[in-house]
Amino acid sequence: MSNVDPKTKVTAAQTRKNIAAYQALTNMPDYKANNPAHSREAAEAAYQTLIAAERKAVIDKAEVIATRKSSQNSIQALAPILPEFVGGSADLAPSNLTTWKGSKSVRPEAMAEGGNYMHYGVREFGMAVVMNGLVLHGGFRPFGGTFLMFSEYARNAIRMAALMKINPIYVFTHDSVGVGEDGPTHQPIEHLASYRAIPNLALVRPADANETAYAWLGALKHTAQPTGIVLSRQDLPIVERGEGAYAPAEGVLKGAYVLKDAS
Repeated sequence: MSNVDPKTKVTAAQTRKNIAAYQALTNMPDYKANNPAHSREAAEAAYQTLIAAERKAVIDKAEVIATRKSSQNSIQALAPILPEFVGGSADLAPSNLTTWKGSKSVRPEAMAEGGNYMHYGVREFGMAVVMNGLVLHGGFRPFGGTFLMFSEYARNAIRMAALMKINPIYVFTHDSVGVGEDGPTHQPIEHLASYRAIPNLALVRPADANETAYAWLGALKHTAQPTGIVLSRQDLPIVERGEGAYAPAEGVLKGAYVLKDAS
């Protein structure tokens, strides 16, 4: 049997050489050593500063927005400081709000131009599998969006990510039965309980814009588990925080926290 690819005329040995060269080029430890400003720690610190500014803006404007929109605000804040970010959506980008200013679609007819956003089409399982592959390759931090209901199609790949202890990020929007005109086929019922039963899958459903910002920070911190961020279609009021009110939104980073003591 010939070891030459009949389509590309490239030998198997040359393919292995090309792959090794590419992996050396994109080796993350080397990249981080040469680009300390792009380390995960530096990104977390920069994002903390952005969170503080975003919280002040939200409070000053008394803004009432859906958590899917506040998630997009977080993506917009993170993307410029995380060059390894690769976003995407399974045919629902305008609804999931997973694009950002500066996102560039990967297009088959212009592969040489590159990009940082994938339009997966109606392929939730394919999206989750590609995200797993990107993490396993190294050098990328992928996130992908779909409706919480349609995450059913991606469940096997999500479970595999948890088993493999890798850290893709899932953006699950339209988190309740109030999803508009589409009816029962789009209404998630058992999904929160079933995903929370998967070992090593971090699942968070933020209550407002502040918690959403910290949900993204928590996802960024996770190095050995996938994260699902469950978001609303409906506008939600900002939960009052501080002395005499409710606990700080940073509690999201603990996984669960006491919002306010009963007594």
